[in-house]
Order: sequence, then structure tokens, then C-alpha cells
Amino acid sequence: MTNAAKVLLLGPTKSGKTTLANFLSDAKDAIGQYRPTVGCRILEFQMESHHGSSRNAANNVNNSDIQLWDCSVDRNVSNCLPALASDAVGVLLVYDITADDHVAELEELYNVWNNYLELSPSRYLVVARKWGDGQPNRKRTIKMGSLARLSRVEWDIDADGPRVQNEFVSFMSSVLLDVRRKRDEEEITILKE
Repeated sequence: MTNAAKVLLLGPTKSGKTTLANFLSDAKDAIGQYRPTVGCRILEFQMESHHGSSRNAANNVNNSDIQLWDCSVDRNVSNCLPALASDAVGVLLVYDITADDHVAELEELYNVWNNYLELSPSRYLVVARKWGDGQPNRKRTIKMGSLARLSRVEWDIDADGPRVQNEFVSFMSSVLLDVRRKRDEEEITILKE
């Protein structure tokens, strides 16, 4: 998958990044007890085989190779930010909606990583993890600061699977169309020189 679209998964510890990565890629490993990701874990898959959707957006991503980079937020990883950010075309920012400190941590991650990535807001999708354990979520109005202009989806792994898959397909369709448009513009510029 040398031409795979690289998508980073970023978020605070215990936000559900690995669970989301496994879900989106149909990976079956790391299910069960919490184990923090060390460094970076890369999952590769082809979009059409995992996200068959009748939506028009799905047509733009069929046969697209995707790499999900499940990145640890360990401070030791900060030395690797330029390498991890290199060639990324999109970012999923994941946080636990019930964790009081996650929004502030997520905003800090966004500001630090965006300095390396320099991606437009349309290349980010904020995933707010909810818990479907029968307990009421402590959902509250959250001031998202610099995250307010990014697209956001709430996700309960037990109840929202198809909807989140469709949101991911739509997000990737938009990202890949933007990547193709920019590549075409660069090729036209080169041909004109």
C-alpha cells in the first residue's frame, strides 16, 4: 500500500483511539482489557471492502487504500512529530465525552500537531466517544475553542457503528477529493512551466 492515504488518530490517553482504529479497519486484535498504545500502531485496509455504502461519498473512496496511524500521546513521541506527521492527509481527533480534561488535552494536541501538518479544518474530524453502558453520559456544553470549526461526530461503539462508518466514508471522500484536486492543480502548474 505505497499510495495509501495516511490518516492520524490523535487524542488523550484512554479516549478510544485504538478501539476506533480497530472498528474502522475491522481489526480484531486488542479487544478487551485496556492496553495503552506504545509509539504508533499502523492499520492498513482498503476502503471498499470495509465500508460498502450506497452513499455517493462511498464511490469516491472505493478501492482507496487507507493507513490509520494510531499514535500514542506519550511525551517521548513528541520527538517524532515531524516524521509521524509527514504525508498525513487527514486526522481523527478522538476524546472521551465523559472525561473532564479531554477537551483541553485535545485542543493542545490539535494546536501542536497542526503546526506540523498545516492541514485545513476540513481535513480533521473530531470523534466524541460516548459510553453505551447504560449509565447516563455526563454530556455538557463544551467550549471547543480552536476545535469549534472542525466537523464533529459522537460515537457509541455499541449503538452508532454504521453511522460512524458512514461519517468516516464521507470524511475520507472529502479528504481524498481534496488531495486529488491539489495534485491535479500541481500537475497543471508543472505542465504550464
